[in-house]
Amino acid sequence: MTSKRWGLALVGATTVGLLLSGCSGTAATEDPNAPVTLTYWDFLDPSQDNPRSNALKENIANFEAANPNITIDLSVVSLADMLNRLPQAAAAGQAPDVFKMFTPQVGQMAAAGVYSPLPDAAAGVTDWLRPTDNLVDRDGKQIAVPYEYRTCALYYNQKILDEVGATVPTTYDEVVDVAAKTAAAGYTGFGIGFSDTDNSAIVSTPFDCFMSQVGQDIWDGDGNPDFATGKGEEFGSFLADLRDAGGLNPSVVSDSYSTVTDGLTNGTVAMAVLGTERAITFSKTNPDLKWTALPAASTGDTTGSTFGWTLGIGNGSKHADAAWKFIEYMTGPEAGAVMATGGEVPTRQAAYDEPFFSTPDAENVNKIAAYVQENSEPHLYSDDWVTVATALSNAGQQLYLNGLSGSEFIQTAQETASK
Repeated sequence: MTSKRWGLALVGATTVGLLLSGCSGTAATEDPNAPVTLTYWDFLDPSQDNPRSNALKENIANFEAANPNITIDLSVVSLADMLNRLPQAAAAGQAPDVFKMFTPQVGQMAAAGVYSPLPDAAAGVTDWLRPTDNLVDRDGKQIAVPYEYRTCALYYNQKILDEVGATVPTTYDEVVDVAAKTAAAGYTGFGIGFSDTDNSAIVSTPFDCFMSQVGQDIWDGDGNPDFATGKGEEFGSFLADLRDAGGLNPSVVSDSYSTVTDGLTNGTVAMAVLGTERAITFSKTNPDLKWTALPAASTGDTTGSTFGWTLGIGNGSKHADAAWKFIEYMTGPEAGAVMATGGEVPTRQAAYDEPFFSTPDAENVNKIAAYVQENSEPHLYSDDWVTVATALSNAGQQLYLNGLSGSEFIQTAQETASK
């Protein structure tokens, strides 16, 4: 059965809707001074000693210090676990007050009845760097706001390119040519994988951005997968050309996101298209790794999709006002300056007025923020993103093992996603 936009996509979601039908989605007016404990789900672990975790820990502590009546009770939950647990928790009236969710899965969680619409106060924040009208429920009500921004970029190892006498490619055809040269020198020419782990991010992310580049919608007006067009076929042809040129790793059918990022870090992968969130980490772990704008397709431009992590309020929260106060703080200027020290790109213009962003330490974050704003556009995701991503992985495996053409790849992916 084809998954529809805003349809109840998860098993048991109809039950969720019945159980929650009596919930207004927002709590009654709260006493702003009453003690409140907010439950918060985040995939980052603030006990870990890394820049992003340290920034999260500092921001929560700063928020609690500024709001002594509000305590944040954080649970570390992976994205995969959130996708499974949030609908169940919402059905049981135990959804977290606030949770972080990856943009492509917001539609899926909205269809499962996980969100409360944001309070009216949310409309007072108008300085988002990118439009937020893609973060809405089936009724068009705002259910989430962007916490950090990312889009796709081309990563390349300058040392490897110099070794084979290649310049940085600016088109997808040039990527194939450079991948062939670097593969002949013993490297993986272009890093991508067809594993369905990590929500198939390693193939679905460049697919998502490519479709934005060529102006191809991924779904039709009813939420049915609808990308097997002439424009969409070019993505499949790119993969088939890489295969034929020897530019893919022989283990591509099982390679995952971590396989590719590890290969870039250790200098065995020459190029890859990944999210901009890796730019600062790569620059620190391997100085030979550089990034640039997406290659140009034969039609379209270099404008990819805007995505990233978002914050929303759980359905049935009894502390909607306090929850919004926390969300507003975590996306605001003070917290934005702290999160930027961990390499994440703040989502509000006001953050960039903070003193940190005028220091040399902010140079890379400022560069990424400008790139996201100039080279990406957000779009609405239907409620079956994981299904589409998995279908791309399965079609990719057939492309490599069974020699599918580019058009056969894209058609197979759409047919699989539509079942």
